[in-house]
Amino acid sequence: MYISKIKIENFKCFKGTFILSLSDGLNILVGDNEAGKSTILEAIHLVLSGILNGKYLKNELNQYIFNNEIVAEYVQSLKNGNALPAPHILIELFIAGDDLPLYEGDGNSEKKKECCISLKIEIDGALQPEYDNFIKIGEINTIPIDYYTLSWTSCAREPITPRVIPIKSALIDSSSHRYQNGSDIYISHIIRNYLTTTQKIEVSQAHRKMQEAFMLDKSIQNINEEIKNLSKKTEKDKVVKLSVDLSSKNAWENSLLTYVEDVPFQNIGKGEQSIVKTKLALEHNKSKEANVILLEEPENHL
Repeated sequence: MYISKIKIENFKCFKGTFILSLSDGLNILVGDNEAGKSTILEAIHLVLSGILNGKYLKNELNQYIFNNEIVAEYVQSLKNGNALPAPHILIELFIAGDDLPLYEGDGNSEKKKECCISLKIEIDGALQPEYDNFIKIGEINTIPIDYYTLSWTSCAREPITPRVIPIKSALIDSSSHRYQNGSDIYISHIIRNYLTTTQKIEVSQAHRKMQEAFMLDKSIQNINEEIKNLSKKTEKDKVVKLSVDLSSKNAWENSLLTYVEDVPFQNIGKGEQSIVKTKLALEHNKSKEANVILLEEPENHL
């Protein structure tokens, strides 16, 4: 079982229809910067998982996943009083190599008997009357996302969910270096997913003990006493003091650092960072179950 073809309409950099044929086994996408290589990987992963940028799309739907030119033409048509149909996004994955009768039929944009999975982002039919009234009001400068819906279907015209799709994907981006409070977000996410619930609780408790020890340290208490004297001049003034974050349930995720051979992760070589991230990602249970591995910039420090 493999993806034989992907068809993309109006998703990010792809205006109109884009079609790419794929072969069984290894496929390598080569192109200039901003040519759409990453977008193709995102589209495949989105159809198979419902996830974009690490979050479920249904909770993160916004107009910026639509092609900018399509959006601009749509908004301009509303201003001109000659409204174009509301923009849509269509991503179709065609599958070959196995007999999957539940996914086979002519329910695709090409109207040919194929085995495929389709994701469509479009105006919710049940909200069409409300949408029609909305655009009559005018002064619209963005896509009315509130009226949109997501739907997954097979070529057999049956509704499905990413959970039941027989092909599973794992998207690995070892090239990104995003830091928050000194911690690499990507590797923190991987390690967090490895931990069991019990282990997460144990780490959280250990982190809280460390926070409490900080607050009980004599030097910190002395400093806070000085800050208190500076900030509280009258009974109405509120006390200001130095502390650490105790408000977040999982504060440890943002404040703890990953070390490699006693060296902070962000201080080791970029090549070594890529190797560590890729190894951890491939060893994750979800990656082991995946039929498709989507690797961003595989040549990065290979």
